[in-house]
Amino acid sequence: MIFNRNKYKAFARKQLKNRWTVPAFISLTIFLVFSLFLIPNFVTMFKNHYGAQLLDGNFVNFIEFLNLFRGATHFNTPPLVLLAQLLAFAIFEVASLTIYLKMSRSPEEVHYSDFIAGLQNWGKAIIACLLQVFWIFLWSLLFILPGFVKLIAYSQTYFIITEYEEISVKKALKISSIITRGHKMDLFLTFLSFIGWYILGAATCGIAMIWIRPYAHMTFINAYHAMMKDALEIGTIRPEDLQ
Repeated sequence: MIFNRNKYKAFARKQLKNRWTVPAFISLTIFLVFSLFLIPNFVTMFKNHYGAQLLDGNFVNFIEFLNLFRGATHFNTPPLVLLAQLLAFAIFEVASLTIYLKMSRSPEEVHYSDFIAGLQNWGKAIIACLLQVFWIFLWSLLFILPGFVKLIAYSQTYFIITEYEEISVKKALKISSIITRGHKMDLFLTFLSFIGWYILGAATCGIAMIWIRPYAHMTFINAYHAMMKDALEIGTIRPEDLQ
């Protein structure tokens, strides 16, 4: 199989044409939810850095406000809060993939209600997240590189448990490892191809990610479909493995 990321990206733009509204609203929902996690950091930093200015009657200009928001994302966060963020990310990721997978299969209209319905898979999403973190952590104990390799190997797990609801998380992890064989560097380079977009997202305090996120997700879903199709054709995955 020839991994063609430019083809997957071009197809993603076609799939999203005239259908940006629902994916953008989903991204906005996720952005707002995760912004709530930053409120304690934001309040603390605001008091520490600008409390005196406000007491003196000085105003914080918009650039300073944006810098404060960026700083809040890097503020020391308690481990339990980080865990909550990670689990919330997994839940929203699986729910949003319900939309993106549907868009990848058909030009039919998608609805925000499909995203809401996808939230019902929260239990499986949490299990998948915890197992991924567990195994990646264990491999990282050997060295950073094995952990990074496993991160990419398990990167298709959420796609698999969303598309094939009957598959267990453990089985999905195994299938993800199989279909990514020979394509780990391809997936990494595809991620790097979005770096410019991600920098733009960070520079706009995450606002641009409302549109960047759907583009990236559709690209990676197209790559996922190609890898799964190839694995089925060469026999490393059998149709009965997906039941």
